[in-house]
Amino acid sequence: MDKIYRVGIIGCGGMGRSHTRAFQGNPRTTVVAVCDMNLNAAAKLGEGFGIQAAYDDYHEMFQKEELDIVSVTTWQNVRAEITVAAAAAGVPGIFGEKPMCASVGEAQDMIDACEKSGAKLAIGHQRRFSAQNTEARTLIQEGAIGEPKTMLRRDGHGLLNRGTHEIDEMRYILGDPMPLWVIGQVSRRTDRWERRVRTEDSCMGLICFEGGIRGIYESDLPEPGLQGDVVYGSDGILKRGPEGSILVLNSKSAGWQQIAPRKQETNQFQEFIDWMDGKIETHRNNGYQAKITMEIMMAIYESLRIKGVVKMPLTTRENPLDLLVESGALPVEIEGRYDIRAPFPEQK
Repeated sequence: MDKIYRVGIIGCGGMGRSHTRAFQGNPRTTVVAVCDMNLNAAAKLGEGFGIQAAYDDYHEMFQKEELDIVSVTTWQNVRAEITVAAAAAGVPGIFGEKPMCASVGEAQDMIDACEKSGAKLAIGHQRRFSAQNTEARTLIQEGAIGEPKTMLRRDGHGLLNRGTHEIDEMRYILGDPMPLWVIGQVSRRTDRWERRVRTEDSCMGLICFEGGIRGIYESDLPEPGLQGDVVYGSDGILKRGPEGSILVLNSKSAGWQQIAPRKQETNQFQEFIDWMDGKIETHRNNGYQAKITMEIMMAIYESLRIKGVVKMPLTTRENPLDLLVESGALPVEIEGRYDIRAPFPEQK
């Protein structure tokens, strides 16, 4: 008989609810406890799903509940410390949300703690399970546009907020090439935050991957914007099409082809269970992949800090945007802090 995995949720906001629903809906998992610094929030989430155990101290939850899996769905500024504590407590499976954390140093601490305890760590970059993205990745690997040369991504609302999806998605579609170097530019004239982590007003980055593939990313830049869903190859172009399809233009054939993605047989939660079972070697959202995405984002900030090209892997442990602001190198010109996702008390 297959093992039923006992799950605990830490962080009882919207993503905590989403993870609870996903795990409660899977016959191989049962959510037995929820935790939030606001005990009322934990109790409310628990009541909605028939979960009796609610905590405001995750250490107490680890001690009492004998958990197999922990979902860390808090804000990113505390994910690292919770993940490290869960690994130290012997929890064998840890499923975090994106972004992985708030700095490369924190990401490395999370990986080190999980390697030491043997815990499996995955981060919720769910776009890796999109049928459209997976089809694009497969077509590129099959040579539909020759060798990939350049990929464009465009978004807004902060690098650690939406940019983490875009950059991770870029790597996934390209086949997860390793970054070689990054150069970027950042603007921060206002005191802008995102879930209590500093964020920029706008930014752009040029990423050089293995094989010379260029990734171009821009966020919150003025119009007109680039079409941020295109991959250019040596023999053609690939981009998103209508109704979840893929459009391919190959130099060896006439006109655009519209391709319906192959059906996806799993999702990020089921793949995590399969990983826990030992049925698969790793999870496509494993912590190592997430750390590379974190390094690229932090390298965009670091490029401004060192005023040059950042060679990868990035070794600066701290968040370079924090270093820039706190050193006075990137002063706030328009006073008044504000958080774009969770308003500060003075914003209300």
